[in-house]
Amino acid sequence: MNKASIFERNMVLPVMLAVVLSIAGCGATLQSVEKDKELGRETAKQVEAGMGIFQDPGATQYVDQVGARLVGVNLDKTFDYRFAIVDQYIPNAFALPGGYVYVSRGILALTNNEDELAGVVGHEVIHVSNRHSAKQMAKARVPALLTLPGAVVGGVVSEGLGDLMMAPVTTLGGAYLASNSRQDEYESDQLGQQLAAQAGYDPSALGPILARIDAFLEAYSGQKRIPGFFDTHPSTPDRAGRVLRDAQKIDWQRQPGVTINAAGHLKRLNGLLVGDDPAMGVFQERDFLHPDLDFSIRFPQGWKALNTHQAVFAVAPEEDGIVLLGLAGQGSDPSQIAEEAISALYKKHRARPSESTSTMIGNLPAHLVTYTDTSGQEPVHMQFLWIAYRSLIYQIIGLAPDRYLQVLSETAQSFRPLSAKERASIQEMRLRIVAARPGETLDKLAKRTGNEWSVKITAVVNGLDAGRPLEKGQLIKIAVSQPYQGKNHQ
Repeated sequence: MNKASIFERNMVLPVMLAVVLSIAGCGATLQSVEKDKELGRETAKQVEAGMGIFQDPGATQYVDQVGARLVGVNLDKTFDYRFAIVDQYIPNAFALPGGYVYVSRGILALTNNEDELAGVVGHEVIHVSNRHSAKQMAKARVPALLTLPGAVVGGVVSEGLGDLMMAPVTTLGGAYLASNSRQDEYESDQLGQQLAAQAGYDPSALGPILARIDAFLEAYSGQKRIPGFFDTHPSTPDRAGRVLRDAQKIDWQRQPGVTINAAGHLKRLNGLLVGDDPAMGVFQERDFLHPDLDFSIRFPQGWKALNTHQAVFAVAPEEDGIVLLGLAGQGSDPSQIAEEAISALYKKHRARPSESTSTMIGNLPAHLVTYTDTSGQEPVHMQFLWIAYRSLIYQIIGLAPDRYLQVLSETAQSFRPLSAKERASIQEMRLRIVAARPGETLDKLAKRTGNEWSVKITAVVNGLDAGRPLEKGQLIKIAVSQPYQGKNHQ
């Protein structure tokens, strides 16, 4: 969540990327190319709002240049392509209908040369070119929260809050996109390799980066899967080996790249943000701290939390309660916004609040509006709290039965300005390229350079054996922690 992507007044957050997946099932007749383009444009707006586009001019230009080389040799000219980096630390890449190709800053940090980046981007270009994205179905499941009974809750949820409230559960479940079919993946591997080769890149480079992504996800999470590349791109045990075997059948000739060599590629990555982006706010256990907007809020113990570019959420363990915080807009009078919301809900649903009260959250003016639905087995409450702080109006929405009312109240009451100690505690991690000393191990290099990554993750990121001595001058990617000083700080 950041100021550049604040909530609109109606607080509607579409289920990220779900629209792109709801066209037709496998084997169904494809829609027109123009529909692909239209759908891509609309979904790209959701990607930008929900996931965020990483604003690094140098890295963005580099990805765009590599993409342009691949598109230039692609015989299919159906679509105009756009390349961007999503603000996501997990290695990921995906394509939308109509020519939109995204790589995450996480996958960019894992690449060790331009050939690997070309392999990933070429794979996604084929997904677009062969219209794989337009054949997938949504996999979003409806959380229990949306089955709550009653005219007020049901009516309002269906008019917009439904999309908002499905987003955290869908995203926490890793369902950013429906999984491509194995046949589509096989086709994109093969044709993507051929496309890379035609552009003068090594077609075998796709194999090592696929293996590295898998190893990183396992090392980073301590388990086999966290939401990432292989949740949308199904893998098989022999996939990397098959990719390498297929590469041997491709005739290709090296062409000068955007960068001169691997060292030039790594230089392009120097300073890249790795890990969470503090400009979106950060979690420290239950506390959510936002350094740019200067506030802190504490979410309920045991609730599943999710931070997006539009809002920060927490969902009850049984998915029968939710609380979220976002920006409603500029202003200093929360009661005015409350009156507008009450009027709009009455006009559309004839719903009247059970409570509308001007109040204070600490020293900050606020206004609380509560709607109570008693038509079901137990009362369900939808609370809206608007808080004025530093010329902005924050909106906290809670939807829950009676037993969570105290929890919602405690969460709202915890909103306060950031303390100097909290601000000083916020760090960011940047990728740095360092040269190894003769015979130095990754462990010794880490201690000398202040590397925040474990030896295991450092080895995976660099495609190295953790215990093998390094060569003099060998370039190694590490992660260095530093105080967060603002969005554009490098």
